[in-house]
Amino acid sequence: MSVSRKVLVGAARSVAAAVFPPKCAACGALGAGICATWLARARPLDVPNCRQCNRPLEYGDQCAACRAERRRVDRVFVRYPYVTPLREAIQRLKYENRRYLAGELAAIAVTALPDDLSIHTILPIPLHPQRQAERGYNQSALLAANVGELLAIPLDDRLLRRERATRTQMSLPRRERLGNLRGAFRATRTLSGRRLLLVDDVTTTGATLEAAVRALRRRGAAWVGALVVARQPLGLQASARGPAPPLD
Repeated sequence: MSVSRKVLVGAARSVAAAVFPPKCAACGALGAGICATWLARARPLDVPNCRQCNRPLEYGDQCAACRAERRRVDRVFVRYPYVTPLREAIQRLKYENRRYLAGELAAIAVTALPDDLSIHTILPIPLHPQRQAERGYNQSALLAANVGELLAIPLDDRLLRRERATRTQMSLPRRERLGNLRGAFRATRTLSGRRLLLVDDVTTTGATLEAAVRALRRRGAAWVGALVVARQPLGLQASARGPAPPLD
C-alpha cells in the first residue's frame, strides 16, 4: 500500500470511528470492540495441550487422536476458548460486518505466538467464492491482513484457494470432518522450503486447518503453522448468549 493510500485509509478510519464509535461486543460500552473489563475476564486455555488440536494433555505435545490421523500441521497457536467476550466479537466480525473488530482480534491472537517464530508468509483460510460473495468479505482475510501488519510479515491471500463448497463442519462428527474437506483446498504455486502461517477465526477439531495444510504440503511447504483467535471446546455448549452460529 502506497503512503498516500495509507494516509487516506487512516483518515477514513478516524472519521468512521468518530461517527460510529466501536462498541464492546460483550457489554455494548463505547470505545473498543472488547472493553478492558471484559478482556480482563478472558481466561486462556489450559496448558499443556496438543500442539496440533489444542486438546488438554497430561504429558507430551501430541494427543492420540492427532497421532492416529497423522496430522501434518506443525503447530496451532491459540490462546483463548471460544466463549464470552471473544465469541461475541468473532460473531459480529463474521456475520454483522463489524470489520473494525479484525484489528483488535488480531492483536489478541498474536499473543499466542512465540517471539522466535520464523515465517516467510501469512495467509488466510479462504472461503469458497460463493460464500464470500454472499457475505461480501472473508473475515479470516481481514484477520490475516492485520496479523501481517502487526508482525511485519508479507501477506498472500491468493496462495491458497477453496476449490469446492463443503457441508457445515459443526454438523459432522470428528471422523467425518477431514473427509468432508478432502480436496477442498488447492495451493496456487510451488512452495518449496517456505514457512507459512495460516490465520483463521475459530477452530474446533482442526479439520479445516489440516485440510489447508495438506494442500500446502503437497506443493512443498517446509513448515506450516496456524494462528487462530479462539478454540471451540469440544462438546461444550458455550455460556454466551444464544446458540452459536455455524462455523465455516
